[in-house]
Amino acid sequence: MIATPITAGSGPAQELHAPDHHGGTDDIYSNPEAYEQFMGRWSARLAPLFVRFAGIRNGQRVLDVGCGTGSVSRTLLAVGNAISVVGVDPAEDYAAFARQKTPNSRAAFQVSTAESLPFPDKSFDAAVALLVLQEFEDPVRAVREIARTTRRGGRIAACLWDFVDGMPMTSLFWRAAETVAPETVARRRAERQPCKIGLQELNELWTDAGLSEVRTASLEISQAFSSFDDYWQPFISGCTPLSLFAAAVNRETRGEVASVLRQNIPNLRPDGSFVLPARALAVAGIADHS
Repeated sequence: MIATPITAGSGPAQELHAPDHHGGTDDIYSNPEAYEQFMGRWSARLAPLFVRFAGIRNGQRVLDVGCGTGSVSRTLLAVGNAISVVGVDPAEDYAAFARQKTPNSRAAFQVSTAESLPFPDKSFDAAVALLVLQEFEDPVRAVREIARTTRRGGRIAACLWDFVDGMPMTSLFWRAAETVAPETVARRRAERQPCKIGLQELNELWTDAGLSEVRTASLEISQAFSSFDDYWQPFISGCTPLSLFAAAVNRETRGEVASVLRQNIPNLRPDGSFVLPARALAVAGIADHS
């Protein structure tokens, strides 16, 4: 296993996917505009690092699995004027949003799950999946299906957030919520087990799916917020299960969660702005079928 840290500096607010990804088909995943403000700006920061790690080249036809609002698809199109992208997402509203936000003849978006892709064998030169691995119902089946549609020798890469200790954006919220409403948080955690996939598990997943030359990396970014409201209002917009929970527990505690959270923001500048880091875990391998 090769683990290589890749970093990027901080910059203006621009999709960090929370532990609850947009990729479901429930009504809750019908507001991509709010999702773009909540998590989309994090993905826009991460996508260039991820595409570089994946080794995507100009002239390739690339499959973007779980394309969401289209952050990585737009980054892929910037690789060169001869690259083309097909994005798929199980949520119609998100596929439509990505299509509207990406008016490019070299990009197409449609509805599909990762486990059952509507493409012939060896249709793509490469495939990527940004921040959706934790959402796959059957990860090994999904990766094998992605590999089926990728030509032999093509790169297949994915990443997900380090949910253990690489997401201060969400861990700050959980600490505040646990301080104010410990019983409510305990019930929530009992209902939804946290994702604890690490680099070793990603390496094993890619190997079990039949990919070769597997490598992993940590991708580090940071996100600037102009104020607490810039951070908090999108957080409670209700566009994901986490966002809905945050809004509900803050409402039930009469705003105490927000008050405690505001006090715990680290390195607050005099003008109220601040920067939070984040770390994603990435894996890539080669499609090795005949």
